[in-house]
Amino acid sequence: MFNQKQVTELKSLGFLMQKDKQHFSVRFLSKAGNFTTEEISHISEVANKFGKGYMGITSRMCIEVPWINWENVENVIEYAKNVGLKHGGTGKKLRPIVACKGTICQHGNIDTQALAGELHEKLFFTLKTHAKCKVGIVGCANNCIKANLNDIGILGYTVPKFNYDKCVGCGMCIKSCRQKALTLDTENKKVILDREKCVDCGCCVRACRPGGFTVEDQGAKIFIGGRFGRGYSMGTCLPIRFKEDKVIESIEKILNYYIENGEDGERISKMMDRLGEEKVVNDLVNILS
Repeated sequence: MFNQKQVTELKSLGFLMQKDKQHFSVRFLSKAGNFTTEEISHISEVANKFGKGYMGITSRMCIEVPWINWENVENVIEYAKNVGLKHGGTGKKLRPIVACKGTICQHGNIDTQALAGELHEKLFFTLKTHAKCKVGIVGCANNCIKANLNDIGILGYTVPKFNYDKCVGCGMCIKSCRQKALTLDTENKKVILDREKCVDCGCCVRACRPGGFTVEDQGAKIFIGGRFGRGYSMGTCLPIRFKEDKVIESIEKILNYYIENGEDGERISKMMDRLGEEKVVNDLVNILS
């Protein structure tokens, strides 16, 4: 039989004890929410051979196989090693990176999958934090992954530039705008943009063929200090914008700041409560600018 020390050690490897206190569920890690068909086949083999023939998807896009007997834990670990499956995703560390499908989604403004994949490779297996730390990446204002409810959230944007002379008044951009930020001046046959309503989703740019709307700026906003669960906090949007090729190094700097200034058991939101949101934001702006 197993003891508490072994249970704790296994949890760090992605094996979580079930409520019956006799079985474990193992979490296999995705890369930006994606598995190859070969990986799915191998995970199915684990479920069939060592579990009860089924598996589930976790909220952070891992695949979890339940009903692993203690006697089979080492067998699962050995099998996973031989076929190249990674398991883990729990404890005081960077949790699995979650990203929307912005890379291929018609609304995506940034390559969410590539960013998540690079963060996963660079930081996931090595970075230890004061508490669990979640990173979420979304490609547009639809915010499917809820960027502002992660410890660090990235949200892609496209600021539209209106080119008055090229607007032909066709209305395609108006149909694309869910925010009702665009109206048609029927007298001049030109579109009017209400910047107060615009959320920089970029739909008007993609809809416009004549060039009435083009890209003025494109990149990502970064939120810090979000969380949801036993306690919740809406993330604070940093008052600077980031080009896509600067996002990874900016996230690394934010995480380093958190590691240097946080305390044991403290998530980013609690660090901000203790140090003061204004100080943390100002510190990071100075570091990232």
